[in-house]
Amino acid sequence: MPDLALQRLQIRASHAYERGRLLIAVRVAAIVVPLAALCARETGEWRRCATIGLSLLVVAIAARWRLPRGRRSVDAGLLTGAIPMTAALVLCRFAAAWPVEAAITICTMAGLLAGGMAARAIATSTDGEWRNWTTASAVAGLTAALGCIGIGFGTAAGAAIGVAGGAIVAVRLPRHV
Repeated sequence: MPDLALQRLQIRASHAYERGRLLIAVRVAAIVVPLAALCARETGEWRRCATIGLSLLVVAIAARWRLPRGRRSVDAGLLTGAIPMTAALVLCRFAAAWPVEAAITICTMAGLLAGGMAARAIATSTDGEWRNWTTASAVAGLTAALGCIGIGFGTAAGAAIGVAGGAIVAVRLPRHV
């Protein structure tokens, strides 16, 4: 009888622990939802922004909930992904005057910068585990794509590819301790 009561208590404690972790992970919605709304408002591409925003929200919640250092990785990705997102939203204001190639180049270059910054931030602040920098890069790529999708799919893909390339280069660079 005491073993059964102890097992029930352990199960209840485990469930409470996981619910708490999920609740903390869901709090990232307070950042992602306004970013998606800003994208939709500035670009007028409601469906595209909602799709990428939902993808970003799912990845961010899953990483913050399930990965040991997921919160730090997601935060780094959101902060660094804001660079190309902002560049793209500013570019959207003048998109009619910009050639498509220039817009793709700007989003890709901003993505390279964001990916490099995300990977280096994670590599220097944690154990550098591959899950951490890939998560930060994925979040940065989705955040960048959130801003760039208003100009077109090519610019969003360019930003995401730029983030991935920047992360790979940054991880390959030697760390100075």
